[in-house]
Amino acid sequence: MSMRFLLVLCAVASVFFAQDKAVQPFYGNAKCPVDGKEVNRKLYLESDGERVHVCSKECRKKANEDIAAAKKVAYPADKVVEVKNERCPCMPKAVKPDQSITWQGHKVGLCCKKCIGKFKQSPARFLTMAIHKDLVVVGNTKCPVMPEEDVDAAYFILFKGQLIDLCCDSCVDDFEAEKHLKNLPQPKKDGQAPAGGGTGSGGGR
Repeated sequence: MSMRFLLVLCAVASVFFAQDKAVQPFYGNAKCPVDGKEVNRKLYLESDGERVHVCSKECRKKANEDIAAAKKVAYPADKVVEVKNERCPCMPKAVKPDQSITWQGHKVGLCCKKCIGKFKQSPARFLTMAIHKDLVVVGNTKCPVMPEEDVDAAYFILFKGQLIDLCCDSCVDDFEAEKHLKNLPQPKKDGQAPAGGGTGSGGGR
């Protein structure tokens, strides 16, 4: 692992654990594979569970002509980031040297072949948990923004070291800590996450 990558991980971790505003991790390509411009995170193509982001609708149309080629440009094989996690993000077990998955340019260690399928169900969530080993998964089953709605594991935010599940994409933008944290289950007296939470489990995407 390069010193540069270590510094990037430390910087990202410090932001996630100390931020005053909730954030949604983004693991997509930064540059459009068609013209090299900054991508629009709302515009993308999806292939085999991976998103290739583009900068415009015109570029999306061009990339769609050969998604495989666009993916290779977006996530070059020689620039894969090895997360080097020691614990499997899908199960509370140590990773095995011969078990891993590469998703959107990130190589994540796993504990067994079964976890490959589990990881693919919610890749962004499990990648986040692999990168941030001390992340607390709140384990809420109801959305704090729309309390009447069940959460969808595909939508989540990070706030001060916690992973909070939401019900939809719009709630990612609408979440306000002062307004919505009170709708989350309260932690136990010993400081542990409420039932369903923890640092080694996660739902499907």
